[in-house]
Amino acid sequence: MKRSWMGFILLLVLLGAGLFTTWQMTAIHEPIEAQLLQSAYWASLEDWETATLFFQKAQKNWKKSEHFRACFADHGPVEDIDAAFAMLKVYCAGEEAMAFEGACRELARKVAAVGEAHELVWWNLF
Repeated sequence: MKRSWMGFILLLVLLGAGLFTTWQMTAIHEPIEAQLLQSAYWASLEDWETATLFFQKAQKNWKKSEHFRACFADHGPVEDIDAAFAMLKVYCAGEEAMAFEGACRELARKVAAVGEAHELVWWNLF
């Protein structure tokens, strides 16, 4: 009987850890996506000061959560996103509006995909 209770408690702990991870991954990646989309918007208006500000916020938030993300996310897409942030830094420094805006929107979608991969939905079970 003791083993059954210990097993039940262990399952509850694992469920709680999984739900926490799901919630945390979504909470981390949604603001980064929004900041990148804002950066793209302001770059399309040629307001480089605001575009740079949103880009730097997104990059800071991405770096801030890298250790947590490394524990749970697939490393392939994460490395692609790191490379895209480096490319965006060059576009931002050169004030290349079209390239920066397109790359920001693409990167925002990639960041969202990393967060969505950890959502609690039925298609993520298979």
